[in-house]
Amino acid sequence: KSSFLIDYYKDTFDINSSNLKCEINVMKNTMKEVNFENIKKHLNEEVFPNLFKIMQAAITLPVSSATCERSFSTMRRINTYFRANMTQGRFTNLAILNIEKDTIVDPEIILNTFAKSNRRIQI
Repeated sequence: KSSFLIDYYKDTFDINSSNLKCEINVMKNTMKEVNFENIKKHLNEEVFPNLFKIMQAAITLPVSSATCERSFSTMRRINTYFRANMTQGRFTNLAILNIEKDTIVDPEIILNTFAKSNRRIQI
């Protein structure tokens, strides 16, 4: 599971893979129960330098990039549908509405705003 993380970051953080595997085994043997609190308590940078570096990298990485990917998918979908028929401002506003659709908005406020604006169609 963690071999991808180790292989990916070993050059960036100057991590010795074989020493890291030994440090992981020692850490597992010293802890009764593997959980975040025990890891924080036992993980010492001087004793486990490689494990300390890889753990720092692991806890600073975002858990998921799904939100970012969903935003880009939304923008692509909106842009495909409307193509070049809209200004950048309208495209941005539509993207924000679609991306932030989970936010609770009172429809009355939106309807009142549109009702007060000037009509563009002549009757």
